[in-house]
Amino acid sequence: MQAGNLIDIYKNETIATEAFKDFRLRRGIICKKCGGTHHYWLAPKQQFQCKQCRFRTTLQSGTVLEGSKLPISYFFIAVYMILKKGNAFTIQDFQEETGHKYYEPLYDFIRKVRTYLNANDPNTVLIDLVELFNYHLVSRKFQERVAQD
Repeated sequence: MQAGNLIDIYKNETIATEAFKDFRLRRGIICKKCGGTHHYWLAPKQQFQCKQCRFRTTLQSGTVLEGSKLPISYFFIAVYMILKKGNAFTIQDFQEETGHKYYEPLYDFIRKVRTYLNANDPNTVLIDLVELFNYHLVSRKFQERVAQD
């Protein structure tokens, strides 16, 4: 697995959204209304719904991405770059990689992601990301083969 491949895969917003959905399911979703932990995915609404009370939770709600208008793919790119470069990682590096025009929203976003990584075990997050990357890479190659046949 090459570094560029991971970033290139997750620049695709559809793949990043699916991977983030899987990431949320791995971490567990807790209903804000009843505290239930059993949810299912409502594809037409792009939300999780609690099996107990039917309260809906958006994909970004209760995560580091809550309230952010930035693409979900930025989360994976940021985590990868922070874990790879450590203290040498700069907002300018991230801005160049994503091609984002403005500096300010990226600064706040990166600060949130760093806080998230400090509060959680970075190795566990990295393992989840690598597993999701491999799963989506295999899925993507399979879909390409099916489309060719």
